[in-house]
Amino acid sequence: MSTKPFYRRKRLCLPLLLLAPLVVFLLWLLSNPLTNFRRTINSLLRLEGIEQKSLRLGRQTVTYYEGGREHPETLLLLHGFGGTAQLTWMRLMPALVKRYHVVAPNMLASNFLNLNPRTYSVDSEVALVLGLMQSLKIEQADLIGLSVGGWVSLILALEHPERVRRLILIESAGLTTEVPELAKLTLTDRETARRFFSLLFYNPPPLPGFVVDQLIKSSTAIKSRYEAVFMGFLQNSRGRLLDDRVSQIRQPTLIIHGREDKVIPLQVAERLHQSIPGSELVVLEKSGHAPVWDQPRKLKQAILDFLGSQDPE
Repeated sequence: MSTKPFYRRKRLCLPLLLLAPLVVFLLWLLSNPLTNFRRTINSLLRLEGIEQKSLRLGRQTVTYYEGGREHPETLLLLHGFGGTAQLTWMRLMPALVKRYHVVAPNMLASNFLNLNPRTYSVDSEVALVLGLMQSLKIEQADLIGLSVGGWVSLILALEHPERVRRLILIESAGLTTEVPELAKLTLTDRETARRFFSLLFYNPPPLPGFVVDQLIKSSTAIKSRYEAVFMGFLQNSRGRLLDDRVSQIRQPTLIIHGREDKVIPLQVAERLHQSIPGSELVVLEKSGHAPVWDQPRKLKQAILDFLGSQDPE
């Protein structure tokens, strides 16, 4: 039996040295899990050439992600209500920046605590995107919109057709449908959190309990404000539902929808497909309202196939 102290034994020393940085990283992550997770993702995105930036639009600061500026064609990625550009598009942007100039802004709804329930509407988001395009000197772009981001994309295609080259609508809002159960849920305990994630995802991610607890704490603190802003958004945007107008869309359009979406049912995508001339519909199996997490590879391939089929040789 060796008499050397354990820290001087060669067989133990190397594994311990290799594990030390991982242990330090995990301790740092656990100290403030959500904030440090976002910082880690930003670092990984920078390795892919995707930078977090910001600019002033009037009285507000808009945060956005940008990469692939060397490419001539621009993709604008527009997320949904309550999401962020980082968490929504982090698994998709690295593939897109290899072929396209990608810009993914944080929509106004990513920070709904600052929004006025009496005035905030889908048109507020449309104005944000137009302002961003003007500031970044983007004359025309392909729009990839998720949920409410799809609704914004449809309005832009209808009312500013010269600015929109192609449309990709993912779990898109914009047509008349019932208010989803998920919109009425607040994470007050682990049971409601479990229900929330089961409505959003086909396969909910295995979040550690301490992360769920922090999400519950944050959600409970903003419950009344969230409800006021969301219900105000629905009321203020009711006149902008597009059931009778989507047939006027003339841009090449790809519609992607998860068969198991419990937020916006598949029937909405089928109605869009029937109404938009020449549109394509891709239904993702075993996918809910968040295909960027449920079926990231199939989603990425559908997008790249659609864009590639129409790109100039």
